[in-house]
Amino acid sequence: MRAEQIMTTDVTTVHTDTTIEEVTRLFTTRRIGSMPVVDDDDRVVGVVTDEELYTSEKGIPFSAVRVPVLFEKWARPERAAEIYANARQNTAKDVMSYEYVCVDANTSVGHITQLMVEQNLHRVLVTRNDRLAGIITRLDLIRMLADSG
Repeated sequence: MRAEQIMTTDVTTVHTDTTIEEVTRLFTTRRIGSMPVVDDDDRVVGVVTDEELYTSEKGIPFSAVRVPVLFEKWARPERAAEIYANARQNTAKDVMSYEYVCVDANTSVGHITQLMVEQNLHRVLVTRNDRLAGIITRLDLIRMLADSG
């Protein structure tokens, strides 16, 4: 079985200039947790996940101290509402990850599964001729298992 046989093809995407306000609206209305960021030719340039929109912790360089970070800025959690309000006009480029995995539409599902397990991936992007063709998530693999039984 190949990627193109199990991938989701109706993929919600954004561009680098899409505002965070629009990104969050798409996350909530489509009930999704990630979106590929594509250029005008549908080539993947990054990924925005809901994880990038939440407070996380990062270490201070050359220190054991970890501080809360939101939109790549150090922030006290009690200021989260203010930071979110100010960030509404930030863009997908400001928060997208450049770390993503793409596979070709002809890649075997076995190889994709192995890749996802070994790299602890939640999703892989599927391309055809260097353009986004679909996405495979862990849920797609679970559906495949359910359908084969």
